[in-house]
Amino acid sequence: MENRKFARGHFLEARIRAGTVLVLLVMAIITTVTSILFLPDFLSRSTRESPSITVENVYSPVTSLDQLDNGTSWAPMESYALSPSLESELAGDDVHGNLYAPDIFVENGLYMMWYGAQGRDGHDAIHLATSFDGFHWKKYGMVIETGQNNHVNDPSVVKVNGTYYMYYTVAPVDEIDEIWVATSLDGFHWDIHGKVIGQSITGWDSLKIGRPSVLFMENEFKLWFDGMEKDPVDPTKPKQGTGRHVGYATSVDGFIWEKWLGNPIFNYSGAIDVEYIDGRYVVVEESGGGVLWRVGNNETSFDTHPRSLFPKQGTSFDQFGHVTPFILLEGGAWVATYTGAATWSTWNRNRISTWYPILNVTASMDGSAITPRWAASATRLKWSLERNNANSQVTITFVRGMTLVDQVSMDFPMGESRWIFLPASGTLVAL
Repeated sequence: MENRKFARGHFLEARIRAGTVLVLLVMAIITTVTSILFLPDFLSRSTRESPSITVENVYSPVTSLDQLDNGTSWAPMESYALSPSLESELAGDDVHGNLYAPDIFVENGLYMMWYGAQGRDGHDAIHLATSFDGFHWKKYGMVIETGQNNHVNDPSVVKVNGTYYMYYTVAPVDEIDEIWVATSLDGFHWDIHGKVIGQSITGWDSLKIGRPSVLFMENEFKLWFDGMEKDPVDPTKPKQGTGRHVGYATSVDGFIWEKWLGNPIFNYSGAIDVEYIDGRYVVVEESGGGVLWRVGNNETSFDTHPRSLFPKQGTSFDQFGHVTPFILLEGGAWVATYTGAATWSTWNRNRISTWYPILNVTASMDGSAITPRWAASATRLKWSLERNNANSQVTITFVRGMTLVDQVSMDFPMGESRWIFLPASGTLVAL
């Protein structure tokens, strides 16, 4: 009898153990299936719900220069428009490289960007990239090579009667710059015609002359350039630079040029781009602090001192300022500014960046400004926040000129806080 009880007890214990194992196995299967089905969604939601603020509808192309003094600011595209990748762009090593001096022509929905790049051999050449949206670019490599020269760069292009005219800097030796011209019927294949504007014998542009910016208006080529004086006269000896200044020249046919007798038109400036907007000439120029701008009532009469268009962010994106800026016009509106973002103090590790004009919408946290990032696909600004600031107060502000138009304060968002700007009322509305 006892043996039967003992056997029965073992049998029950075995069944319980088997049942426990089965339950644990089922639970493990359920957990695994649940993880497979729902964990990606959880992670996705977690990513989506990272604390941030976005404001839609802030893109504001400049149609009047008064906008620049009345509520327009600038924000960069989050990634560079172009970074070094080709052998002819990788000066130094694979990591750094050097791209700058963009010039863009838009026609029939095609963006053509000519730009300068420095290759492994230490020499610069002019490259081409194209785009259908201004954001995604396809590179074609060099279109004007260095050849026997030391330096070929700084393209500026106009199209006249079906022909592209490119004016650019050439240094046959050392950095003794001069301005050359090439022509093309398609923008890809170029005929080089050689030097069209050279150094003066004496004076402010007697050492180097280059970095042209050209327009064709009123049946005339108009070209601005910068120059530097040489001292001593012998170009083989060390130079004592006097700083760069800006001059002006004109041509009827694009090949024979006449410098303005009153040059230079303004001093201590260079690497400029000149465009005609709203009945006036506007200049952007490079600096270690960001991009500068000034206005001219005619071709030779400009503001004596430039103003800041936008400062550098000061991060690794553009830590040492901006070189060779370019104004992109579409339909008479200033839609973007392209620059060489300087990532190194010697200005030889540049990347081409894009900055967009936006309404003066800012965000702050506990009274301290937060730096935004531009999201080009939706014409919106985005501020990414850190969860360790969860007890903070966040404020969004819209200012037009010196006038506060709208301001919204909120508790720290634990997910994405989305807003839209309504131009008609000048207000910010939650989405």
